[in-house]
Amino acid sequence: MMNFWLAQAPAAPPLQPLPHPELPEVFLPPAPLPVWIFIVGALFLVALLALVLWLLLRPKPPMAVEPKRPWQQAMNALKELATRARGLPPGAVSAEVSEILRGYFLERYKIPAPFRTTHEIFQGGGIPATSQRLHRYAPLAELWDQLSFAPVPASADESMELVAKAMTHLEEDRP
Repeated sequence: MMNFWLAQAPAAPPLQPLPHPELPEVFLPPAPLPVWIFIVGALFLVALLALVLWLLLRPKPPMAVEPKRPWQQAMNALKELATRARGLPPGAVSAEVSEILRGYFLERYKIPAPFRTTHEIFQGGGIPATSQRLHRYAPLAELWDQLSFAPVPASADESMELVAKAMTHLEEDRP
């Protein structure tokens, strides 16, 4: 039988002793491995490489989103503002209180407070009927508007009072 890939006939074992016994026996290399072994090996290497590339390049699973805690965020922001309020101008303090509470309204109650004026929120029907308890924030909103936009400069004590009132009202709204 002829080996097609090597174009050689397989060596037949000698039937008779060699004519010259003093010569060493000829070393014949072993028959080559079948081609299918190389094909299977190559397919295994390609599959292994594909697995490694897939593991390296696959999209990362999404990180678990931390649940929003608007009340806690707003309270922490107000406490941080209270620590540095003495060094800020009263208008800046009231603007920050306004920003913190408006963000709280947006996150907790889905009221678009950062995008509307105080009048639009509390008198213009900006608060849904199911959240009428939020009207208790109306005097606080008017106070921060007064501090922010009043022509007479406000004192640092009034701004500290505003932060304290905001924290009190926020504490009453604790979930």
